[in-house]
Amino acid sequence: MTGPEDRLREALHAKAASIGFEDLSHPRPPTAAPRPGWILRHAPRAGALLALAAVLAAVLLLLPDTPARSPAPMPAGPSRPTPTPTVPSDTPTLPGASPSPVPPTPSTPAPTQS
Repeated sequence: MTGPEDRLREALHAKAASIGFEDLSHPRPPTAAPRPGWILRHAPRAGALLALAAVLAAVLLLLPDTPARSPAPMPAGPSRPTPTPTVPSDTPTLPGASPSPVPPTPSTPAPTQS
């Protein structure tokens, strides 16, 4: 065996030899139920903890859902042109054909030529 193992073994034997019959605790029978005194001593503490838990739960449920801090601003990206919406015409056109001018309707005045 090595030096540290021998020293550990000797220390454990010395500790075991120093403990006598008088150092051992007296045997006590186990108790079936907790003593009433224990319950009476700890009831106020348990009641206070339950009340604190109820208040905390009520506060968390009744608070509005607002963020604690504002979100970080988005970084500016490259600018892209926005597409312009196209309005579909009522008359179908053939590919390669030039669009014909729209005749004026009775509700709109005809354009004047100068």
